[in-house]
Amino acid sequence: MPDLRFSKSHRVVKGDHFTQAMRRGGCAADGTLVVFALARSQGDEPTTRLGVTIPKKTGNAVVRNKWKRLIRESFRTQQIRIPAGYDIIVRPKKDAVLQWKEIQRGLPRLVVKAIKRIKSP
Repeated sequence: MPDLRFSKSHRVVKGDHFTQAMRRGGCAADGTLVVFALARSQGDEPTTRLGVTIPKKTGNAVVRNKWKRLIRESFRTQQIRIPAGYDIIVRPKKDAVLQWKEIQRGLPRLVVKAIKRIKSP
């Protein structure tokens, strides 16, 4: 059985990594999520890392934390379906409705789509 933990090595934590992925990476969106993807450097581990950003406009702290938990859980359970070697940044679309099935279905598809749209340096 594959290791499905969401350890520190699977997280984007530095602000400049978020900024780089959002500026230089490929982008894909559906009615619920916006996903940015950027290939990691050659010397880095070949793991895919996830960063989640939830704007305050999304709702109060309870709602924002629920978004984060569901996005992380979707990523954690579907790591096998997501290509390795990328930084993935996910945020909900403005006025999106929080639905587990939409996140679960859309995240891997949007990641692959965003990877295909990565801009050349």
